[in-house]
Amino acid sequence: MKNAVRAAKVCAVMLIAALSLTGCIRKSATITSDPPGAKCWINGVYRGQTPVDVPYNWDWYYDIKLEKPGYESMTTRERFYAKPTQMVPVDLITEIAPVCDKESQWRHYTLKPKQEL
Repeated sequence: MKNAVRAAKVCAVMLIAALSLTGCIRKSATITSDPPGAKCWINGVYRGQTPVDVPYNWDWYYDIKLEKPGYESMTTRERFYAKPTQMVPVDLITEIAPVCDKESQWRHYTLKPKQEL
């Protein structure tokens, strides 16, 4: 009988540990432009042509540069903020929840045509 109780306790602890280790948060920002297909650099690293999906960290600043022939190049600084469910103390619960949370943000930029002289 003692072995059965001990086995049940071990199984319960293992189940709780497994559930607490399964949480995850995937953060991804989508950069789009009008017109589409602009070359995109983030913090000086080429990331491809818009639309571009990139991972990010909350509350960090990112320098975004877009270029396309026939259009003026554009540089801006963006900061991605955490949503309310990812702020202390709520994040202590949401980060260990046995589900995967996809945090997506989106930024859209309009490039101006170059002025021919």
